[in-house]
Amino acid sequence: MKTVSVFKAYDIRGIAGQDIDFDFSRRLGRSIVEFTQSDSISIGRDIRSSGETLQEGLVQGIRESGCKVLDLGVVPTGVVYRSSMGLDVDTAVAITASHNPPQYNGFKIVNNGLPIAGEALQQLKLVFDSIGEVPIREMGKLEDCRDYHQSVIQEIVSDVGPLTRSVRVAVDGSNSVPGPFMVDVLGKLGADVVALNCSWDIDNAAHPADPTRPENMIQLADQVVKHRCEFGICVDGDGDRIGVVDENGSFIHPDRLIGLFASDILDGMENGVEDDVRTILFDVKCSMGVGQTIERHGGLPAMVRTGHSFMKKELSDRPDINFAGEMSGHFFFNDRWNGHDCSMYNSARLIELVSRKMSETGNPMKFSNLMEITPSYPSTGEVKVSFDGDRKAMMTMVETAFRDMEYSSIDGIRVIYPNGWYLCRPSNTEPILVMRAEGTSNSALNSILGDVKSRIGGFVDLSALS
Repeated sequence: MKTVSVFKAYDIRGIAGQDIDFDFSRRLGRSIVEFTQSDSISIGRDIRSSGETLQEGLVQGIRESGCKVLDLGVVPTGVVYRSSMGLDVDTAVAITASHNPPQYNGFKIVNNGLPIAGEALQQLKLVFDSIGEVPIREMGKLEDCRDYHQSVIQEIVSDVGPLTRSVRVAVDGSNSVPGPFMVDVLGKLGADVVALNCSWDIDNAAHPADPTRPENMIQLADQVVKHRCEFGICVDGDGDRIGVVDENGSFIHPDRLIGLFASDILDGMENGVEDDVRTILFDVKCSMGVGQTIERHGGLPAMVRTGHSFMKKELSDRPDINFAGEMSGHFFFNDRWNGHDCSMYNSARLIELVSRKMSETGNPMKFSNLMEITPSYPSTGEVKVSFDGDRKAMMTMVETAFRDMEYSSIDGIRVIYPNGWYLCRPSNTEPILVMRAEGTSNSALNSILGDVKSRIGGFVDLSALS
């Protein structure tokens, strides 16, 4: 049974029909009930052709265990996350493989408001490996909740709206599940929406559904300029991440949005609030400009491990923290929302923010000017470097090479230079090292890269790091 390759760090993911099929899903359904002891579970799925079969197997396994199922239908993952607090359920499951190609599928699981990830997911795997047939005493009920997304959309509109003024925004749905929902919610919010690739067509999508890659934003950039939009939003495959371009079609690195959102939240606070209320979380891959922006607006920057499950755990442990974000385009509003990443909600908050930001002349601020709130520094891309050998041993060698430097080890090592930083963190799922570097200037960045290569270039191929 192929379980090692599909139980990842943050979710379950593999090739549908090969790694994951009806029988796998049925077994997983029984395992989730056994592991969580849930009485009710909500399930939603994206538009992959394998999703219906996987949902049938999952529902059967859950119901055979005597647990109730609430069927959310085809919805973005953000709706599934919201159901974990908006509906009377113990657990919520999204059947999706996010931005992976159409032949993949998988499962994201939330129990008692938090993702089953990391060690908890490996414990679920142990249950999965050992569980036998469940004696069926009474089948759990199946409830049709396929209109639940409408109440979520209304919640978003009620929470965020009304807009100070109408904002023309281009929305690229990546031909994935979030597209029609994005058009609906932003239209009801009062935005002037220019829709692009918002119909479902995952097998013939216009581009990969990953808004962190500039090459996937070219079409959106063209439409923004053509239709004179104030900016453009692109969503990922399952609807928990966003990326943006400005009014000129220029790509904006998602971590710069953290500074924008954080400054807006912090500027609205009264003096003398407690430290956690002023704390903003961001992951180790983010620009140093994020922390600088947070501090400049009276906040306390706190760097944490990369991964939405770690962010949500921090927010659960420290509920007074209002906001967190990741370089990958995951944003977690915890002030008026429930700390989960949702493309619809995050897009609505961004548009509302843009609608009320005015220049000194009293005119609406250009998005490019608005983004200047977070400094932009020269940096490398997110570079993936393959290596042979043991993961822990490799990281020990890297850490030893920088033992004379100041660095953070909360997630790999992030080495602090006087004029920038360098990050090396191991992948949780592949034999690769993820690297990134940033400098206050091009010469500073080149100097940092030169030092990095002199220290570890002898045992790691750094030819891609530039």
